[in-house]
Amino acid sequence: MIEVALQDAITIGASTSLIAVVTLTTVLVFGLATLACPSRATIAWGVAFGLGLLGTYVWVAAHQMDSPALRAAASGLMICFEPIVWLGLRLHFGKRPIWWPVVAFVLIVPPILAVTAGTPNFDAAFRIAFLAASVFAALIALELFRSPGPRRDIKLPLALVSCAFVIIAVVGAVGALFDHELSLAGQLQVIREVNSVGTLVTGVCAAFTLVMLVRADGSRIDAVALGAVRARRRLQKARAQGEQSWSILDVRLDAPADLRESTTGNGFALIVDRFHDDVVESLPAAADAERVADDRSIVIIHGSDESVQHHVRAMLRRISSIDATGASAGMRLSASVGWASVEVIGYDYDALVAAAEEAALRGRENGGDRWERVKKAPTTLER
Repeated sequence: MIEVALQDAITIGASTSLIAVVTLTTVLVFGLATLACPSRATIAWGVAFGLGLLGTYVWVAAHQMDSPALRAAASGLMICFEPIVWLGLRLHFGKRPIWWPVVAFVLIVPPILAVTAGTPNFDAAFRIAFLAASVFAALIALELFRSPGPRRDIKLPLALVSCAFVIIAVVGAVGALFDHELSLAGQLQVIREVNSVGTLVTGVCAAFTLVMLVRADGSRIDAVALGAVRARRRLQKARAQGEQSWSILDVRLDAPADLRESTTGNGFALIVDRFHDDVVESLPAAADAERVADDRSIVIIHGSDESVQHHVRAMLRRISSIDATGASAGMRLSASVGWASVEVIGYDYDALVAAAEEAALRGRENGGDRWERVKKAPTTLER
């Protein structure tokens, strides 16, 4: 009797702790991100934490009521957290949002798990849903590792816990195929317990990373996102009118790590400010330049090949000129420019940026202080 009472107390305590932590992280995200800095990204993250909170309450209630259907629906709501957070990250970093897989996951997974609860099909349905959620977790880690700024330590908590999610999902799937000593019901119970513990860990790590993302560079990233929206609208209008004289330039300061090490923090900030000023001042009035990182700027420019070449050469000369005063006094800076045109790549903004990025990185590898233009294929470049 004493042992049963202790087990009940432990269960109630664990449930209370789960509700308390998830509620706290949800309040933090709503208060410090969604309400403090409202944007499409922070609203998406607020929805993700809201669904996670709802799923947690339903999950605890289902355990008290011993309802398999409610427990299954709650698990579905809790793993909907992953795709919505991924969507919010794409919005935050100014990338084109991909809505359909997120909407499909949220609308399909919880009802299917609830309907199949208590049937032989539930095990397969839950494992497939868990694996699908792990795909979004992998995409979250990819977005964080590939994103420009802020400091890596801000992104690491959510990135690492997302990688752990993927590993657990893959190990669970492999175990279901090859481990016959543990029954399917036992394996499923293990995954459920991991899911409940993972909700706590993921919620805390995600709340830290997302709030810090908004606080660290929210205004700059929002500006980048607005710049990407304007560029997409320009390209859509150009497509409708059949204009092909549009290009994307990826301008990167060469050797930023060396510059950071050879100067003070304030000195490096002045150097990158001068770099971005040189980029803007060497462009025509109709061109837009967005500062996406300290050492990187994305430019959308309209004009013939000769006109773009003229401005790119002027930009490189201006950047490489030696200042007599200031943080870069006596230092010769240089930059690499990747050039992708609509005529070669098409009107898709993300494809143009990706092609220009590859070209700029190739320019750095070839010594810097140069421009590289994408030819017929993104990997074929010319000087």
